[in-house]
Amino acid sequence: MPLATPALEAWFNRYEAGATHSLGGTMVQPWRGEDLAPYFPEGWGPAAFEFGYVPTPGSHSLRALISSELAIDADDLFLTAGATEANHAVLRGMLRAGDSVVLQDPLYYQFAGLAEEIGAEVRRWTLGADPRDAIDLEALASLVDDSTRLVVLNTPHNPTGRCLDQASLQAIARIVEALPRAHLLVDEIYRGVGIDLAPSAVTISDRAIVTNAVSKRWCLPGLRLGWVATRSGEIKACLPYHEYATCCVSRLSEQVIEALWPRREELFEENRAIASRNRRCFGEWLEKVGDLVGGVVPPVGVVTLLWPHAEDDRQLCARLREEFGLFCLPGSTLGYAGALRVGFGHRDPAALAEALDRLEAGLRRLAPRAAASLAP
Repeated sequence: MPLATPALEAWFNRYEAGATHSLGGTMVQPWRGEDLAPYFPEGWGPAAFEFGYVPTPGSHSLRALISSELAIDADDLFLTAGATEANHAVLRGMLRAGDSVVLQDPLYYQFAGLAEEIGAEVRRWTLGADPRDAIDLEALASLVDDSTRLVVLNTPHNPTGRCLDQASLQAIARIVEALPRAHLLVDEIYRGVGIDLAPSAVTISDRAIVTNAVSKRWCLPGLRLGWVATRSGEIKACLPYHEYATCCVSRLSEQVIEALWPRREELFEENRAIASRNRRCFGEWLEKVGDLVGGVVPPVGVVTLLWPHAEDDRQLCARLREEFGLFCLPGSTLGYAGALRVGFGHRDPAALAEALDRLEAGLRRLAPRAAASLAP
């Protein structure tokens, strides 16, 4: 089946530009150059830049740094142009027509879209919108069989903030390992944005494949630098799809991460501190507007769902943008009809306060009745 523009991207393309206030992000706002500059080595700058090609899997120097954190060999990891290309390479490399794939539901549009385009059968393991609810492992087990090639998870989860703990990941891995051909694909793009409840899946199972990038934890999405990591040997099946798509990543992006690597924990700590501060601010705001919206403060990260009293979440978001200059996402573009996805990763607390005030004003005019309950 042909691919179509995803509803999520279409919404961004139509409504994000020109908004005076935004609650549309999914991470702490990207670093500005002037704020990031002090973290680079003294004298680091254009004179040190390298502009040549790098090996297709990426430079060994950076792969060694990333793989050391995962306790795997550098040859078990290759670099990609962001996590989106990483996921693309795995789906193309692993799936064939007639396979089945089980997706945590809802999930980033890419997984279902590409699986269906390949001709795989998509089965959905639907989890509730409340990140505090228990998961149903029996329901997952009922969805897999000998045709299953991939079970796909996202933890921590966008947009609920749900985090699977180590026991849950181990139990899911056992379900996967009992099947003849199945592998566990875990999108770990939000790993490290808070306190992780489990180690990387690649350390839990030899059947695990993980994807990640410097977008969310590092808050450097413009570098477009991600990776695929696995000890399964299936990396050989995935790498050609990277070779055909982008050939190699940007050496300049690699150099930025290599230069910042010795001080990465300082960067992470500042980003986590901002996220923690903003979750407190958002929680206080949520208590104040309980008559307008239902929702929870996510356990990690800076993105969550709100449930206003509105029959049409797309119409509500469009009017918030048009009448209040506020950009946010209708939940129906992510699989949560009736919800709003809001991101509160502002580095400037005043800007966050202004955006939340604008949202409150908009809801009081456009959806003033009692809030809907949290997610059906």
